[in-house]
Amino acid sequence: MAETGLSVPDGLKRKTALAMLWSVLRSAWANLATFLLFILLARLLGPAEFGIFALASLFLEGARIMASAGLPDAVIREQELDETLADTAFWATIGLAALAGAAAFAAAPFYAQLVGQEEVTAVVRWLAVLLPFSALGTIHAARLARDFRQKSLALQSMAASLASGSAAVAAAWAGWGIWALVVQSAVSSAVTVALAWASLRWRPGFGFRWARLRGILGFSASMVATQLLWMLLVRVQDLFLARWHGAEAVGTYRVAWRLIELIGQSVLAPAGSVALATLSRMQTDPARFARTYNRLVGAAGLVTFPLLFGFGALAPQIFPLVFSERWAGAAPVAMVLVLMAVPFVTNFFAGPALAAMNRAQSVLGVAALQFAATLVLTALLVPYGLVAVAAAYVLRAYLTLPVQQLALARHAHVPMIETARALAPPLLAAVGMALGVWMAAGPLIARLGEGWTMLGAAVALGATLYTGLMLLFGRPMLRDLAALARSLKSDRKDEDALR
Repeated sequence: MAETGLSVPDGLKRKTALAMLWSVLRSAWANLATFLLFILLARLLGPAEFGIFALASLFLEGARIMASAGLPDAVIREQELDETLADTAFWATIGLAALAGAAAFAAAPFYAQLVGQEEVTAVVRWLAVLLPFSALGTIHAARLARDFRQKSLALQSMAASLASGSAAVAAAWAGWGIWALVVQSAVSSAVTVALAWASLRWRPGFGFRWARLRGILGFSASMVATQLLWMLLVRVQDLFLARWHGAEAVGTYRVAWRLIELIGQSVLAPAGSVALATLSRMQTDPARFARTYNRLVGAAGLVTFPLLFGFGALAPQIFPLVFSERWAGAAPVAMVLVLMAVPFVTNFFAGPALAAMNRAQSVLGVAALQFAATLVLTALLVPYGLVAVAAAYVLRAYLTLPVQQLALARHAHVPMIETARALAPPLLAAVGMALGVWMAAGPLIARLGEGWTMLGAAVALGATLYTGLMLLFGRPMLRDLAALARSLKSDRKDEDALR
């Protein structure tokens, strides 16, 4: 059996594990608050409002990615970061954000015409005004991630989500409609920037150098194109839905996907940010690189798979109960989308792994293939409704997964079979758990009724089943994680003794 230990220098091992732990715990808490606020907003606003805002935010997200120019990732990846490079990245980001915001403001009416929703114009223009301001904290956040300060980043996320969500709920309660979501974006940007500057004492100087910018543009250009494709990969279906079925269909689809995103933000997003910083320091040791990659992927699957499959099994009960009956149409969409759990997890790590090996072009190639497949399959299936569009997304994910894994095997020396072994125990346990919960839903409803008691009982059953199945299928994996936890505890005691 291949070695599964992390096998990295003790200092880096500890930084990686603790950074991921802080990121997951803090981000999970922040996303719990976000989820509760999201429930309130969904009860106060309807699918049409969420659909209009989703279309507007799609356009602005593209502008934001182009404005960042991949510079934050270049800062994270740089093994020896000097102040001239940091200053150059900061001022380039601000300038590009101003240009992108101005372009988005001017193009708003044309985009609204493209999606067939006139209301999008005003929302896009207000979000465009926020773009340069939000860029003020981009390089600060990159430097925090580079220094493994995920605790600070997670706390910022928690504070921003609480403040912006509370402001949005207050605005929605006051009858502001879709503008409550614009208020949420504005408050989130303000809080995030303020806390980023408070958390990092670094203040940008005027050391901007064109030569330094040109030196990283090759890497950055590939990362920008890749990030843009990844974003469109998730959001391009909104354009099809808007043209075929209207803004309400976009809102319904987005809310189903939003809950899956919340799971990703709680577990996978922080782990992915740690992955780039960690793997970048192992570029010269392929064996350690591969073992670390598979450890990160397996640990992420251990938490993510049961959350996704459990959510899918209970979606018909969750949406009417939690969000109200007008969101019941999102349940079948969510049940289909959770089936892409495996590529959902691997997508968060494949990009950082290839970028760490300076293979941004390979990341771009995989993203381009996935985007093209999404366009073709969505165009074919969009006439058949929301569930068919969700099925197109899942089918695309599995058709292109082997290409992604082959790129990892070729450029990062990560064997596909070892990644499969890392993911197999939690995947089998999660699928078994979901089937058990799904079959038990009917008898539980008959005995307990369709309410919170039934949902709580189903969750408890799912947790019990998953624990038992992991003990059956994943005992070696659990032993390995326990050994890592003991080693971290021992490292902490040794550090305390030296103080």
